Amino acid sequence: MAAKHGEFANEVLAVGRAKREYRLFVPASVDLGRPAALVVAFHGMLIDSKDVMPTYTKLNETAQRHGFIIAYPNAVGGSWGIWPDKVNADIAFFDALLKHLSAVYRIDPDRVYVLGMSNGGYFAHLLARERSTAIAAAASHSGPLGLQTLGGVNAPRKFPVLIVHGTLDGIFPFAFARENADKYRREGHEAKYVEVPGLTHAWATDANINEQIWAFFAAHQRGR
Repeated sequence: MAAKHGEFANEVLAVGRAKREYRLFVPASVDLGRPAALVVAFHGMLIDSKDVMPTYTKLNETAQRHGFIIAYPNAVGGSWGIWPDKVNADIAFFDALLKHLSAVYRIDPDRVYVLGMSNGGYFAHLLARERSTAIAAAASHSGPLGLQTLGGVNAPRKFPVLIVHGTLDGIFPFAFARENADKYRREGHEAKYVEVPGLTHAWATDANINEQIWAFFAAHQRGR
């Protein structure tokens, strides 16, 4: 695969014995000769996917406006890992994807970001903790921290995190999100919490959330 602009909807990457799928968008606004930021976006559970997420989030349009590369990994069985074996497999997928994209494109290692919706938001939290020395910042939209952080985040690096949640979310009450932000702050992380009045378990389009997410990412580089 050579570095080029475009949308590549059905990319396949070998991760051990498994073949994992992802969608990649490299907007024309990215200068292929210069280091570029990478955003890895994790979709929600079951009805969501690498193909659905770009449609409702409009993140490709944000990538075009601001000149970053965005990848949408696809979960096996429609969900990101909660139990250890699947968690480890999904983390290995991220590791392989980052290595592969960095070999093809000039990915800036100080500007690698993760975000997710719902189950994908949970996984963005988890991944940022497990790969805190590689991920500059994380954003979770409508997603909980998860069982792995009952005893605290305990990340090797105090990465910054943006948490977005609606007050009418019927799947994960917004009180969970408030507590998650507080948990990060208690451990010395920078945590920005965006609460969206009247929002259900849906993407906060009317709150211009994409611009808020990108502004948060752009303000945080690894080690700065």
